[in-house]
Amino acid sequence: MSDLKKLSSDDLETISDNFGEILEREVSRVISTKELEDIDLNITINYDNNQLDVDVDLGVSFDELSSINQDLLLEAIDNAYLKFDSYIDDNFRV
Repeated sequence: MSDLKKLSSDDLETISDNFGEILEREVSRVISTKELEDIDLNITINYDNNQLDVDVDLGVSFDELSSINQDLLLEAIDNAYLKFDSYIDDNFRV
C-alpha cells in the first residue's frame, strides 16, 4: 500500500465530511428512517507523521417501538470503515 499524500486542513475537513456521509448511508441501510429518531456523529481525525487515525462516536436514538438489533448497527459501522478505507486509497494515496 502506498503512503498518504501530505494532507492539508482542507483535506482533513473533506475526509471528515465524507466519512460522515458514508457512515450515515450505511446506518440508513440497516435502520428504517421510520425507526430512527436522531443520529449524532462526532468524528475525530488525528493526522500525525503521515498517519491518519479516524474515530467516530455514533449516537443513535430509535423509535420506542423499534426492533433494531445492535449487531446490525455495528455491522453498518464496520462497512462504513471499509468503504472509507477505499475512499482514502482512491483519493489520498500517492
